[in-house]
Amino acid sequence: MDSLAGNLLIAIPHLHDQSFARTVVLLVQHDEEGASGLVLNRPSDVTITQVWDEVSAVPCDCQDPVYMGGPVEGPLIALHEEFHSGETCVCPDCYVSVGRESLNLLVNQSEARFRVYSGYSGWGPGQLEQELEQGGWFIFPATPIHVFDSADGLWRQLCEQVGEDVLGRHVGNVVPTNPALN
Repeated sequence: MDSLAGNLLIAIPHLHDQSFARTVVLLVQHDEEGASGLVLNRPSDVTITQVWDEVSAVPCDCQDPVYMGGPVEGPLIALHEEFHSGETCVCPDCYVSVGRESLNLLVNQSEARFRVYSGYSGWGPGQLEQELEQGGWFIFPATPIHVFDSADGLWRQLCEQVGEDVLGRHVGNVVPTNPALN
């Protein structure tokens, strides 16, 4: 099996699973044991500063939003472009960190781009492959632009890059469940 880690999963326009409707997921792990990733386009109303006291004794004044990485609870996870704080390279110039020390360094500096996620998206062995066979996702190579630039309109932008007929066939007939997610 070829790993899809480092690729984006783009939800098909008529995906009925509300956890993933109109989402873009960066796959950070994919092997025979399953897959995990982070939803890139679901910022929350909560800032990093608001949750930071719960996870660290080091003060933080970062007003960036915490993103909702998916429906599975877990530790705070950072996607960033800081090589020295990176625990795993996901795609060129994009790293994942979950360690407290790495997260402290990231949220208290302003040079490297980063995002912090609460929760993640997970699939058991063979589950993602089955969803792909059923046509539930488009696959697209990830770049730091997808990961760190504005989450607003990311899903639509990627659908257009996958193929304009995707939007023409499906999106015009779909009523958004929450327009703020686009």
